[in-house]
Amino acid sequence: MDSHSTEPFSTPTGDAPPVPLAGGYLCSPALLLHAKTLGPAPMAIAAAHAEHVLQSVAWAAAFDLIEPILVGDAGWLTTAMPRHGLSLANCRIVPAADEAEAARIAVALVAEGTAQILMKGHLHTDALMRAVLDPVTGLRRGDRLSHVFAMRWPGRARDLLITDAALNVAPDRKTTVQIVRHAIRVARALGIAHPRIAMLSASEVINPAMPSSVAAGDFVASFRDEAEASGCSIAGPLALDVALSAASASLKGLEHDAVAGRADILVVPNIETGNALFKALVHLLNATAAGLVLGATVPIVLTSRADPVEAKLASIALARIVTAMPPAPA
Repeated sequence: MDSHSTEPFSTPTGDAPPVPLAGGYLCSPALLLHAKTLGPAPMAIAAAHAEHVLQSVAWAAAFDLIEPILVGDAGWLTTAMPRHGLSLANCRIVPAADEAEAARIAVALVAEGTAQILMKGHLHTDALMRAVLDPVTGLRRGDRLSHVFAMRWPGRARDLLITDAALNVAPDRKTTVQIVRHAIRVARALGIAHPRIAMLSASEVINPAMPSSVAAGDFVASFRDEAEASGCSIAGPLALDVALSAASASLKGLEHDAVAGRADILVVPNIETGNALFKALVHLLNATAAGLVLGATVPIVLTSRADPVEAKLASIALARIVTAMPPAPA
């Protein structure tokens, strides 16, 4: 998801407000308040030794969303914690020598039941997922893991989910089933009563020369019964404008379609599409991207190391809500 960097973070620390707006990003107060009503859950942060990570953890702890378990450079953490209002009285430090060890320890804390949420800190996604997917000590539940972004930007009243923009490169039909099921679960966590799922391509017409349109049409036909049984609607292939714009849907003669013009979940055909889409929203519209991995024994907070603190805070809040939901079928 991101490139390696040894540069320190430049986000201001100290007395920043819990729902900051100064940088143009926002964390939904409704999301935070919902998560707060559930009480704090222990969360293991793999490689917590970075200012952005520690600031988001401090805000989440201040909101009583989590009980932090900081895994990483103990010396750095001990020195940095007071700048963020954290102390050994309200969180725990577990030393780790490098990112691989930090990932292994954080995953072990979840596996033994000490932590209920796992968070990626300042380490490569591959390092964390290698520990998560370890066949002996990992957290896989048996189904495919997938990533969901819940996007919110200034002026938008509801979340837009994008999946999968971080883990699955070119998902086949079997993997897409898990991707869609996980996205529906996140939509439910966000209070979306009837999720509308758009299978994206570049056109609304199935074209053999455009494999994504064929795959989208085939998937919709095979998944429609399950979608309806679970209280969802699904359509595709749909181009992005038709999925989101009622005017575009009307111009294409799809004004009566259950999904066109009002999609809640965008299922992308490959990781390149999803990655470009979510980053365009972040960098062009100041969208806040709350990112979770589902399919493991616990939700995994997984954002880019370059993402703002607000995105990490929103991701933690969303993960806390998911932990309170009934377990998904295995």
